[in-house]
Amino acid sequence: MRDKLRFSASVLCLLATAILLTIYLAWLLYPMEISYFNLPDKVYLKAETIQYNFNILMNYLTNPFSQKLAMPDFRSSSAGLHHFQAVKYLFHLAQAIFLVTLPALIFFVKKVVKKGFLGLYRRAFLVMSILPLVFAGLAFLIGFNSFFTLFHQVLFAGDNTWMFDPAKDPVIWILPEEFFMHAFILFALLYEGIFLTLYFLSRKGKEKI
Repeated sequence: MRDKLRFSASVLCLLATAILLTIYLAWLLYPMEISYFNLPDKVYLKAETIQYNFNILMNYLTNPFSQKLAMPDFRSSSAGLHHFQAVKYLFHLAQAIFLVTLPALIFFVKKVVKKGFLGLYRRAFLVMSILPLVFAGLAFLIGFNSFFTLFHQVLFAGDNTWMFDPAKDPVIWILPEEFFMHAFILFALLYEGIFLTLYFLSRKGKEKI
């Protein structure tokens, strides 16, 4: 029972790792998005100004000590601020899960991975690797726009403040839907990279008893 709990905590830690890496890499790679989407021509601001406002937004979302969001070049409605606050809580939840479960992951690496017992979890890693493919298939079947809407309806059930009105929350112009599609793809690559690596390593480990 204790081993199952440690393994579950390790999986949660790896999931949180993939989420946090996606967040920070999306932040790091945002200058490329500015150019790719030609955002300066869409919002009539310099690329540096767009990046500055985006940095303020991301700092608010990821920094637990930042409690107020005020972007100098983009006004925000109360609904928009409410949504960003909800996203902030989810980001902090991922950070908290990572910190709380990190000791379990370290223990798993020391007692399971390094001692060659990874094969005991081969089936679990295979299942974890297949799950994103199911969601990717769903997104392909219904289209990313519908998948994106469904994602928000599930994650923010009963709250439609995520449906930004560009007239009230013009920041949405520098956060096009395709930007989030790139983030989803990045997360899928990171997630699959982690769990497929563990799966293939487990094939070299001991067989499940």
